[in-house]
Amino acid sequence: MCPPTDWFHKNERNSETNPPTPEQYQGAMRKDPAQCMTFADIMIRAVHGKSRYGDNVNITAFDTLISKSQEAFTLLLYENGYKNWVWAATNYQGSTSDESAGAGEVTTDSNCPSYGCTSRTTTELRSRNGGWSTEGMLKYNELYRKVAEDRTRDKGKFEKAYMAHRECRFKPRKKRRRGNQTYEALPILNDLGELQQVNQTGDVEEV
Repeated sequence: MCPPTDWFHKNERNSETNPPTPEQYQGAMRKDPAQCMTFADIMIRAVHGKSRYGDNVNITAFDTLISKSQEAFTLLLYENGYKNWVWAATNYQGSTSDESAGAGEVTTDSNCPSYGCTSRTTTELRSRNGGWSTEGMLKYNELYRKVAEDRTRDKGKFEKAYMAHRECRFKPRKKRRRGNQTYEALPILNDLGELQQVNQTGDVEEV
């Protein structure tokens, strides 16, 4: 089960309200630092990769570690699956939509909402683009522009607040000792945020 679904199940078990809707996140963005931090801790961390995310967020500015394309894609994933996750959390454990269930997994009944932008139909199969509909790809472009505008408007305030939040919440990992040997986490280079392309005017843009 993916981490976002665990998040919804946890809220349901504790009789808490559902996590904010995609519209609420997209409307507030960095204007609501607390909400944005929760989204980063759960959704962006899951999409970026827990092991790579880890302690890097404590020492690396968020906008440097997470590219605009990664943040926009995470927002798209959240919007794509939100209704399905809410239904799964409020109905029964382990439920997923038919299209996301694999062999041996439990599928839902007809009341379960399907994923918004990756529901395949006989008239639109987009395997080359990972199953995303045209609507979904256009939505991604819209979210990318929103993220870029949000970062420019914020001027690094969220980065500072989030780094302090992570330092307070998560203590640095201790070295693991076995016998006389000392083991530390091995840093892995990640240049995804540095990928660039040249547009028709010759300017360089981030992918």
